[in-house]
Amino acid sequence: MNEQVALVHEALARAQASGPRGTPIDIAVARQYGDSTVTMRTQVLPGGMPPSAPRDSMPQSMPLSSVPPQMQSQLFSERMETDYGPIGPIEGGVPRKYTTNSFYEDNNEVPSLLAEIERLKRKALSRGVNLTSPHEDVPAEDVVMLRQVFAIADDTGDGLITYEQLMQMHVVLGEPLSEEEGRSAFKAMDSNRSGNISFEDFLAWYTLAHSKSGMLSKKGSAYTSRFKKIMNKIGSAFDTKHLSTFTSGTPRSLDFRVLFHYNDNGELKQISPWHDIPLYSPDGFVHMVTEIPKFSRAKFEIATGEPFNPIKQDVKNGKLRDYNYGDMCFNYGCFPQTWEDPKHTTPDTGYPGDNDPIDAVEIGYRMLRTGSVTRVKVLGCLAMIDDDETDWKVICISADDPLASQLNDVTDVERLLPGYVSVMREWFRLYKTVDGKPMNKFALNEKAMGRDYTMKVIEETHHFWKVLTDGGNKTV
Repeated sequence: MNEQVALVHEALARAQASGPRGTPIDIAVARQYGDSTVTMRTQVLPGGMPPSAPRDSMPQSMPLSSVPPQMQSQLFSERMETDYGPIGPIEGGVPRKYTTNSFYEDNNEVPSLLAEIERLKRKALSRGVNLTSPHEDVPAEDVVMLRQVFAIADDTGDGLITYEQLMQMHVVLGEPLSEEEGRSAFKAMDSNRSGNISFEDFLAWYTLAHSKSGMLSKKGSAYTSRFKKIMNKIGSAFDTKHLSTFTSGTPRSLDFRVLFHYNDNGELKQISPWHDIPLYSPDGFVHMVTEIPKFSRAKFEIATGEPFNPIKQDVKNGKLRDYNYGDMCFNYGCFPQTWEDPKHTTPDTGYPGDNDPIDAVEIGYRMLRTGSVTRVKVLGCLAMIDDDETDWKVICISADDPLASQLNDVTDVERLLPGYVSVMREWFRLYKTVDGKPMNKFALNEKAMGRDYTMKVIEETHHFWKVLTDGGNKTV
């Protein structure tokens, strides 16, 4: 900063010694890239305010291959220039002259000029370019990953994220923040104090936060450390492409099982679909494990009481169970890494959990096979009461379904698929009656709750699962 102040004073002194009064002064912040210099310029009027937004610079003769990847996307929307253009070298220093007496006598404009320099630097940071530390630009692969992280938070798709969305992103990625941590992090990113963060703000914060120039407070450094964990998680994220299923035993027999394996860097390992598949996908959707395909009635379920928790057909009194009421008109399964705790009574229902992973009901057009793992959008839920236990039914749709882009909440389901939720509710209410059992009930006035409410329910059951497994329990 002292060097910057000295440079500003020198520029002002040179401007004082020459030229007419009242002419704007140019400020330029430059970076050397090979044989060329990338420059960002702005002008400051006598009042200290720039007449227009700064413009980015790059030599017209500079080959695309030598441009940092994170800046290539700007080539078609930003005008570029260089210290060595087609008309020859441009003189260095301050090209505009400025000679207001009070400017030099009091130096009141120096803070404004320094602030403008910092604004230019931040503009560069939003492109992943660190003008302060030339060797600390953000690698292109990090920019791609940052866009992925930002997209997780930007669940509305408007290109901006709020404080609440930032907090939810950390929950989704398994690194929840305290309110103090969240407020501090959001303040550091929200440079304009608008209450919203654009991707450019996000990238500017990341570039600065991961610089070695020591520009963060202790709180900022602590958050940066947490954020690095998120980046590492995404970089080594669970990929369903490496997941495979195998069967053992004879179909329609008591010993039939669907087993799960994961290719971990060339090594095929057996995994648990309940414990080892993450609840959230790297892009912010929720993973659903399909147990019962739509238009079928064999009652398959994750065997929570067996090692590695394979999928098996449910058994009662030594016989395989089927839904005698009829085929399901939806795909049925569960969310991994969740558990409805039987020792916890849900205040909104008045009943304890059913000792299983939370159930998922997928309403897309495709039939999902038993054992498939699908990225889904959560839309809402029904609070079913089965044998005096809370048995949540989460309504969702495959992220790849043609209707997925139009469905964001359970109200959208009623708008585009009128009557679907009612049919679902009645199926769950009546399916046991053909076996002489009473109808199931529904809490919350039988209302289908919206996405926000449902996400809180899912997070609660995810917490119960963490408590269960932290105690070393893999079966129940």
